[in-house]
Amino acid sequence: MKRLSGITALLLAASLLCGGCGNTAGGSGEDSSAKEDGAETSADAATMRLEKTIGDVTVWNEEEEILELREKLPLYSGYQLFTEEESYSWINLDDTKLAKMDRESAASVQKEDRHLKITASQGALFFNVTKPLAEDETMEIEVGNMIVGIRGTCGWVSAAAPRAVYILEGTVTCQIPDEDLSAQVSAGEMAYLVKSTENRIEVKPFTRMDIPRFVLDELDSDLVNSIPESEPEADTESLPPETEAADTGVYTLPMSSEEFAELMRSGPSDRTITIQAGTGDNTLTIDGFTSVYGHLILEEGVTLSLVEHAQLNIYGTLEVRSDISNDGFIWVLDNASLLVDGAFTNSGMLTNGDIDKGMGEETAETQNCRIVAAQGIDNTGYLESVGTIEGTVTVNGGNIDLMAGSLDHLILNDGLYIDDGGAVGEFTKNGGKTTSAAEGYRY
Repeated sequence: MKRLSGITALLLAASLLCGGCGNTAGGSGEDSSAKEDGAETSADAATMRLEKTIGDVTVWNEEEEILELREKLPLYSGYQLFTEEESYSWINLDDTKLAKMDRESAASVQKEDRHLKITASQGALFFNVTKPLAEDETMEIEVGNMIVGIRGTCGWVSAAAPRAVYILEGTVTCQIPDEDLSAQVSAGEMAYLVKSTENRIEVKPFTRMDIPRFVLDELDSDLVNSIPESEPEADTESLPPETEAADTGVYTLPMSSEEFAELMRSGPSDRTITIQAGTGDNTLTIDGFTSVYGHLILEEGVTLSLVEHAQLNIYGTLEVRSDISNDGFIWVLDNASLLVDGAFTNSGMLTNGDIDKGMGEETAETQNCRIVAAQGIDNTGYLESVGTIEGTVTVNGGNIDLMAGSLDHLILNDGLYIDDGGAVGEFTKNGGKTTSAAEGYRY
């Protein structure tokens, strides 16, 4: 079985550290610390702990009291965890089971004897079980009304609509008890509930491009390469003529976030899709995790809105001929383009390029990705770029970090401009602060 580089190292280190440590009351120093928190000590509970955190992470106990974070904080049944912006947490469940929470995610743990349940109520959760469970053990991950039974596998679940499970290795059982539905999901497949006249669990392949960044960080290259880079081309010859003619590639609003996500997942990745305004609400709202391939055109009159916690990955070209507002996360990948004709407001996270490629380098390499903002970008969130930005960025708060590439015009009214090596054609400073690598990042 292929292993996951980052997770394996963390689990191995944890098992070495715990070697010879008792898990009964009064045994190890961790158990004694747990008693100071007022938590009930038990052999089962003491095997769970908060192994590692990055950024701002909050832990509540059963009484909903916020606990002070410390290294290897013991977790007990009923504990809840929340990660804030650009924050992550790793939960060690007994040195053979580990979960990683994505940024802005919420989860809780329940354990009774040898029965473990993790509930992902917000964001996304990666899981990895390095040793198959014993016959008397159970591990379940609950996301919405979906329950995923884990025996020995790895993958992730998304609590954003449509709630789904993705499997990287092994096989899981996916159940929706309310609908009396069950399905087996294997490596390279994802599953989610499709509501129709007869509700069903849809199981279908996913591609390498669907793997979110917080999961990619935990995978070795062999495992990543085992997932297809793109979806196989549809066998159009086997389709009846009416099916071919029915999909013209033009769709009319209204369209839910779930319907939009399904539209992006289905069909060949190099197609052109056009979404036009209808007679009602012409705002396309994204409240989950979605990827855009090929060429997507949002016609004039269609407003694109990303709510908080939503994520849109652009691998091809997204052309927005009206306005766009981002309170979530937009990622323009290498060789991708985001073209906006109308007003563009960013209060979330806007990333132009694969920023990780430039980390640790003295000078980041400029990537072939671009954002074209005809009316400029009003930024109060966080904008980072290693590509080209055509137009004016007005910073009225938040940060802008230019690591490489170029920007036509930067207006700094408030917030912070981080000059990491990107070229600015014209810079107007009316307020705010500036810093740079050369200055040693004095904020």
